[in-house]
Amino acid sequence: MNAGTRTRTRGPLQPPELAAAAVFGALTAVLSVVAGLIPVGIAQVLVALPIAFLAITGRVRTVIAATTAAGVVALIAGGPFAVAAVVLLAAIGTLVGFAQRRWGRSAVFVIFACSVPMGLTVAAAVVGLLVVFEQTRVLLLEALVNTMRGMLAAFEAAGAGTELSRIVNETIDFLVTYWWLWIGSAVVLGVVGTALLAFGMFASVAQRSTWPRQQAGWPQRTTEREPGPLPVKLNSVSYRYPGTTVEALSNVDLTIAEGEFVAVVGANGSGKSTLARILAGLDPTSGFVDRPGRVGLGSPGGTVLVFQHPEAQVLGRTVGEDLRWGTSSDIDIDSLLAQVGLEGMAHRATEDLSGGQQQRLALAAALARTPKLLIADEITAMVDSGSRTALVGLLAEIAAGGTAVVLITHLDDEAARADRVVHLDRGHMVAPPAPERRRETITAAPPVQWLPVLELHEVTHTYAARTPWAHTALHNVSLTVGRGEGVLVVGVNGSGKTTLAWTIAGLLRPTSGTCTVHDTPTAQVRGEVGLVFQQARLQLQRPTVAREISEVAGLHRTDHRYVAAVLNRVGLSADLAARPIDQLSGGEMRRVAIAAQLSRAPRVLVLDEPLAGLDSAGRRELISILVHLRTVEHVTIIVISHDLHGMEEVCSRTVVLEDGTVVDDGTKAAA
Repeated sequence: MNAGTRTRTRGPLQPPELAAAAVFGALTAVLSVVAGLIPVGIAQVLVALPIAFLAITGRVRTVIAATTAAGVVALIAGGPFAVAAVVLLAAIGTLVGFAQRRWGRSAVFVIFACSVPMGLTVAAAVVGLLVVFEQTRVLLLEALVNTMRGMLAAFEAAGAGTELSRIVNETIDFLVTYWWLWIGSAVVLGVVGTALLAFGMFASVAQRSTWPRQQAGWPQRTTEREPGPLPVKLNSVSYRYPGTTVEALSNVDLTIAEGEFVAVVGANGSGKSTLARILAGLDPTSGFVDRPGRVGLGSPGGTVLVFQHPEAQVLGRTVGEDLRWGTSSDIDIDSLLAQVGLEGMAHRATEDLSGGQQQRLALAAALARTPKLLIADEITAMVDSGSRTALVGLLAEIAAGGTAVVLITHLDDEAARADRVVHLDRGHMVAPPAPERRRETITAAPPVQWLPVLELHEVTHTYAARTPWAHTALHNVSLTVGRGEGVLVVGVNGSGKTTLAWTIAGLLRPTSGTCTVHDTPTAQVRGEVGLVFQQARLQLQRPTVAREISEVAGLHRTDHRYVAAVLNRVGLSADLAARPIDQLSGGEMRRVAIAAQLSRAPRVLVLDEPLAGLDSAGRRELISILVHLRTVEHVTIIVISHDLHGMEEVCSRTVVLEDGTVVDDGTKAAA
């Protein structure tokens, strides 16, 4: 493929380029360490491939940034020689990537012509170092001579003649006398051979990769216009995702001015997230988007987008480091954290944050860029009710300060805080729907006979134990859950709910204590406990919905009738089976994740924030499914949730967590 027609970008590295350099640099460092442990020469070639992917579409400074990052890691892991190897292989990867971009498959001749002088240069450097460091050269040659003489002695003992002895001794004399010639030649051949082999592997992989096309679609920084995202006017805007036949948005007319607080509501798949992407700079399939300047996505005074999955936006190792990422160094971190309710957490490791805390950190990072337009896509889905109210109030204050805010939400009480509400239905702007009639609550009946299934005894879990960053998320938690029981686990953000869910599912081993299902540690069982993550996208690993459900269910091939039946259980159409995972809305991703876990018929089903991102119809359907699983199939249901509405139908017992400790196990209330 030839990406050479792409317009080049000037100036400092953009955030996507920095992220790509960090990811590919880390991958290069990991491969270099692994290759050092594998005594196979071809393993070294793999180290050049990540840099080649950067070079095929990126700028030279992006490649330099990735190589520098990989070199630092290599220095720590393997010393100066590892750094030299990384730099050499990165140079080969750069040559391969740029040549592939410019000449395609005919680049093999260019690579050969360029790798020969590169090999001669490296050979001269190696020979020069061996001349300077004489003792090293002597040790190298002595090791070679001793090895060859040892092999000769073995052959002589086996009856080899004097002719072999003469040939070996003459070879030894040649190698010792003309060491610079054969070492230099070997280096040249090694560099040229590595370059040609890397090109062959890379050309094959690049044909199947979408990376160049994705990278080519990144917003480009330009010095021609300052950010000017507002006012923005959409005229008959439609959008259809590649490979689909249905428009995600259809003939949308919308204007957003400075300081407006606009809420966008609608069912899952109605086009809310697609509208958010259009406002953030995605080109529509048809129609026009009029702005006075460029979108300025991520630029100061431009547009910021806070996703419904905060883990995709958290880049720093600590909270403070994440806020500084891509911004000026003089930002007031303490003030930003206080604004979003994360006071005193600047030095906290981001990996220790709960989902709700990560969401608030993502919002703080957005505010650090002083945006003119802030797009919040379901940002309250993972936080408790108190934090939800505070976040929506904060968005209203931001709008009052002159920044336009677009809030994507399912909740009417959140939309009520906005100046204007836009309703979407199947991609069309529609009039507000009539209020829904309140339905009767169906209380789930307990199982006929209570039998213990899940038992936790004095479970404690500490992240990064025995390090300066140690953080204890659970303290001596003891809990017993019976067959067919429904348990609701509640607590504020950071109370340990998600850690408890992962421990029950066997994904985390307790630092101390035991967690068992039918007297077997949960970390040792397979298929008995199903877990639906708080961030559903993290567990959807296959390219399409049908493959995700089929492979999680253990099927050897995709069974479309089975997939359709499973999707129907969570209220999704069978037409969704062929949809790529990345084209699902947040609510659709969550229901697909639940459907995949149900396909395994687990005895215990743990759901971390299952109602987050679901519209009212989806909530009703999911609650009905969980009630059926519990009362009819006697599946033990454990729900981690901030959203308590409707949970009384599923759960008859509530466990309260506070600072990682169970303050109420719900047994008295259940009794």
